[in-house]
Amino acid sequence: MTEPNQSGQLYAEVQHFYARQTHLLDGREFEGYAATFTEDGEFLHSPGRPAAKTRQGIVRELRDFHRKFDEDPVVRRHWFNMIVLDPAPDGVLNATFYALVATTRPGGRIDVSPSCVVHDVLVRENGELRTKSRRVVQDRLLFEESAVGAAS
Repeated sequence: MTEPNQSGQLYAEVQHFYARQTHLLDGREFEGYAATFTEDGEFLHSPGRPAAKTRQGIVRELRDFHRKFDEDPVVRRHWFNMIVLDPAPDGVLNATFYALVATTRPGGRIDVSPSCVVHDVLVRENGELRTKSRRVVQDRLLFEESAVGAAS
């Protein structure tokens, strides 16, 4: 079992890592965001879109995804919370957390959607945390899966 002080330090480090990562994403600094992943990292973030692979692939995917906002002035903020960390003996860190995306448009209207569960695999490269893989599951899909299961 991890000592409470050690686990507290790790939790704070992961929170800080996620804070930096979301600031990069929300600031549309996609190269910086992709640099928080391993070179061979994988990022699956939206239903119907294939997983982006490699840092270059992540940058391409984010640029393509955000084009829909080019004519729609918005500010998007990602909120990560309720982080559960499961360290593996090999040093890999499995992280699961909740994510909300707040979107603000001119006039002050704020939409909070989607609500998601995120599954990350974190590793260390040269002592720094990096995301090896991220899989985002939108909560609305849970209802669609239930409806499909009920219909069969």
